[in-house]
Amino acid sequence: MMMQQQIMTDQMIRGTMMKRAFISILLTVALLVSFVPSASAAYSYTSTIHNFSGGTIYFGNGVIVNTGPYYDTLTVNVYQQVCTTTPTPSCTNVWVGSKNISLSSQQAMYPGVSGAPLIPIVTGAAAGQYFYTLSAPGSWHVMAHIHT
Repeated sequence: MMMQQQIMTDQMIRGTMMKRAFISILLTVALLVSFVPSASAAYSYTSTIHNFSGGTIYFGNGVIVNTGPYYDTLTVNVYQQVCTTTPTPSCTNVWVGSKNISLSSQQAMYPGVSGAPLIPIVTGAAAGQYFYTLSAPGSWHVMAHIHT
């Protein structure tokens, strides 16, 4: 009888320790997951194709606002879409330039509006099809685009 009670006590202790270990692991995972929303709040955008005759490619004619709570940097990347038809039709996206735009929280800029200068991204661009991507770790409101 005494041996049976000892076994039951040992099993209860092991069960309690396993529950505590499980709860510790669960709390650790919850703590790590709590940081995910800030990383998943990233801003990302890919434009449609623009046909340009060449020259300098600018970004602007609109508003750019850092709507996040912290100082942040928006990256504008410009790509040329180069397509071939022989031997089989295919297109390749070639990176041609980029520009970083850094603003404080709630700060706005208006490149190309009311006399403000446009933001040059690529000079000496060949005629062709271009598109741009915008990316930032935080939250942004962008109503500007690329043009020549």
